[in-house]
Amino acid sequence: MTQNSAHRSRRLAAITSAAAAALPLLIAIPGSAHAADAASCDANGPTFAVTAAGALQQYTMKTPLSGTFYAGPTGIGTGWNNFARVFAGPDGSFYGVKSDGLYYGHRNAAGTWDVAPKKVSNSFGFLAGAADRDQATVDRNGWFWVVDNAGVLRAYKYNAAAGSWDVSISKAHDNGWNRYNLITAVDAGVFYGRAATDGKLYRSRYDIASQRWIERHVLVSTSDWNQFKSLSSNGGDTLVATAKSSGEAYYYRFDENTRTWPVSRVKVGSSGWQNFRDVMAAPDNCRILANHTPAAPSLTQESYSRGSVMQSTAGSLEFAYTDNIGRLVHGRMADASDTGSVQWTTVSGNEAFTGTPSLAEEADGRVVVTGHNISGATSQLNQAAKSSADWAPWIDLAGAMTQHAVTAKTPSGLLVQFAADAGGKPWYRIQTAVNGDLKGWMPLAGSGFAGSFTTVTVRDGIQLFGRNASGVLSTALFTADGTLTAWSPLGTRAVTGTPAAVVYPGYRIRLFATDVDGKVVTAGQPAEGGTYGEWSQVGDLTVKGSPSAVISPLTGLTEIVARGADDNFIHNTGETTQASGVWRTWKQESFETSATEPTALTYTNSNGPAWAYSFRTSDNQTRLYTAQQTSAFSARSLPTPPAG
Repeated sequence: MTQNSAHRSRRLAAITSAAAAALPLLIAIPGSAHAADAASCDANGPTFAVTAAGALQQYTMKTPLSGTFYAGPTGIGTGWNNFARVFAGPDGSFYGVKSDGLYYGHRNAAGTWDVAPKKVSNSFGFLAGAADRDQATVDRNGWFWVVDNAGVLRAYKYNAAAGSWDVSISKAHDNGWNRYNLITAVDAGVFYGRAATDGKLYRSRYDIASQRWIERHVLVSTSDWNQFKSLSSNGGDTLVATAKSSGEAYYYRFDENTRTWPVSRVKVGSSGWQNFRDVMAAPDNCRILANHTPAAPSLTQESYSRGSVMQSTAGSLEFAYTDNIGRLVHGRMADASDTGSVQWTTVSGNEAFTGTPSLAEEADGRVVVTGHNISGATSQLNQAAKSSADWAPWIDLAGAMTQHAVTAKTPSGLLVQFAADAGGKPWYRIQTAVNGDLKGWMPLAGSGFAGSFTTVTVRDGIQLFGRNASGVLSTALFTADGTLTAWSPLGTRAVTGTPAAVVYPGYRIRLFATDVDGKVVTAGQPAEGGTYGEWSQVGDLTVKGSPSAVISPLTGLTEIVARGADDNFIHNTGETTQASGVWRTWKQESFETSATEPTALTYTNSNGPAWAYSFRTSDNQTRLYTAQQTSAFSARSLPTPPAG
């Protein structure tokens, strides 16, 4: 891996001017005042410096919570000028960067080096370059955070005991971080970024356990911090800043409770600090006291939850459902004309899942299954390659979400997941790039949502629909940059379950839902972006659960299927003519009872385009009913899934 900034596109392929006259003006962000400090520190906090001759020196601060003048230095090592960049980690760990990769060393509590610096990665050599040396940091929990050439923030964890990197947790968490010319971790998952354009300081907080962005790019200082050669931290929202011109060291501490700087511009070191090759405070000497990790939700095992069905670009029909004991089962009908070609696989291993899984497809054709672990974690399973029978390992997407995640796709092909937390607040995570990692969960405006969201892709983004605890449905438009329009209620009529949505040519949307009396109701737009009309009832059938709807590729008519409340048979209705909003009489189409809500889909087989619906019986056997041109249905019983 090269350190040349002109070749930063290869930088993370694998793990194998004069100073301002005044010091920074620190600004307060509105917040709730607390009497107690937001952080605590151990006495005698260490800060390390590498001299021009390569000596590693330790300075000690007696009271890091308030900031006192450094004592020392004490020499603790030599030869550190062999490294172009040095980082201090927790528990006496150090990382050194050379053009050929990353090195790890450890100094124990007794003050001896039990691990001399050794090479642990062929990557990260780009950090040796002057343009990139401030694009990485180590937090108090030992996470190595790096901004890649595309501005993607990635995290890595080196397991010193095992002598290896934990690949399963090394992933992209956000993008757009090339807005900063320096990042430094000030606690576990808490960062300050110095803006490349004007030197202003921004704060972000990422919770590793839930993979949520609790705070992101919040301005905490309006002054130009480019006057400092280095910024590092003892943890606990502290900063050690070394001035480029005077060479003095200054100390700061931010309080996240009051959103103020109770420690500001405390001089802790005399001139000369600008001559050090590196200055780095030990990141684990102080700690933020508040715990921002959300509690894991308590989920129940749902019985006979609706299944998901879609057709892949490879032509296969993909099925996914969660059974009554928590197994997540996937089925693939390689030939959409041959029901006998379905291969069923229990993909959940020993993990237990609940609710309706989500099916989607990457831009490169790989099928994606997303399920809700009974522990509250969202998990994702990716097909190894398009048309492959194999799967890549499960990806833990955490979230601590109460509602099941749904996966949608932006007009540009980015996958996005939406879910709501215990308070009904919506969150989303979106890919860093087409076929890329999903970034951390980010909050959206709104609260009090109940049940899974309904999503459809429209011209300018993804249209979201969600209902509150009273059953009133609201909608908002999400765009790929994370912008969400204001939530707009669709009348006052209460609905239950998860609504279905169809998108007509011109991006006009019609919704179908079940009201509190068990009747299917509908509301639609007169034109793209138009106001939805009043809810109207579709026939007199009383249904159980939510309807499903598609536009028939055979006729262009909108077709609806729902499960009858009295007989558990699947019933169908549709428009009498295109766009009429006048509906045929409900007709029973299945002659075996359904244990689940039906799922309608459109697909193409050897006979051309078709539409169908699927459901499961009480013994979890999947059925597929395909519509004929005459509006009659032909039933197909799919092969039995595996018993275990």
